[in-house]
Amino acid sequence: MGTSDPARVTLLVNPAAGHGVAHLMAPRIARRVAAALPDSQLRVVVSTSPADARALAQEAVEKGEYPREAGRRPDVLCVVGGDGTASVGFNACAGSSTQLAVIPVGTGNDFVRGVGAPRRPDHAVAALIAGHTRRIDLLVARGALAGDRHEKRVGSVVSTGYDAEVNLRVNDSAFDLGKLSYAWAVFSQARRFHPRHYAIRLDSGPVREVEAMIVAVGNAGYIGGGIRICPQADPTDGLLDVTLVRPVGLRTLVRLFPQLYSGNFTRIDEAETYRVRSVHLDGDWPCATADGETLGPAALDLGVDPGCVEIIVASAPRKAAGSGR
Repeated sequence: MGTSDPARVTLLVNPAAGHGVAHLMAPRIARRVAAALPDSQLRVVVSTSPADARALAQEAVEKGEYPREAGRRPDVLCVVGGDGTASVGFNACAGSSTQLAVIPVGTGNDFVRGVGAPRRPDHAVAALIAGHTRRIDLLVARGALAGDRHEKRVGSVVSTGYDAEVNLRVNDSAFDLGKLSYAWAVFSQARRFHPRHYAIRLDSGPVREVEAMIVAVGNAGYIGGGIRICPQADPTDGLLDVTLVRPVGLRTLVRLFPQLYSGNFTRIDEAETYRVRSVHLDGDWPCATADGETLGPAALDLGVDPGCVEIIVASAPRKAAGSGR
């Protein structure tokens, strides 16, 4: 696209993100964007609840729907918050002409890590001003989901086993110590966790019954502030990455903990990895999580929506055809 300013930039702020850091940063972000893009129509909105955030995001996207014009940058929805706020953003922008920017101020920031967007707030603001983008896929989850929903797009990973229970334990904790909270939960949950029974179908293959500690399905493969649960995940390949870990002992789990961040844990004999277009999951696991939040109980049908979001990144992609620019 050309160098003209976008018609609209909507800055959607989750005031609770980062223990209030998002709310404090918002005025400075707005001033910097307004100074760098003086002809843009900058609007700052502050959400009061998750439902309000979804409504504000959808309103911003609906106002930005128009045919692409040469020399005119599309509208931008810029969300300021953590992975949950990013989820609000890409669920609203999916399939639209509105670009998504994420200013990461959450605990994990796994979505931006996985899709190649800036991981520091100041770098993310600079990227928004520069306007380089890439198109990414999103995972589509269908089932009886939390919040009486039946479909939701996921940016990072759907977790269903030990990994999901660790996530839920962190969410229920009275203290938020960032990565330390996840490390603590990994060890404390291991003492009480027992393998779950799964019925799994990959693509159009047969249903497989298996006992497993982890069944994770990833679009971009990070959870827990940098754990590479699906280490080969690529959010631009039109595929889902599946990591399945059969039962292992507590000592093995403790030994493997450092390898969770490198992704090398998938090399053990009990681990299996697959690359597929669809996954059906059912079993006795209590609840799945996605993008750091509760997704819903079994059963789930998971697919992929290729290239459905244009996201702001730090620099122009090497392959221009993949950027949508």
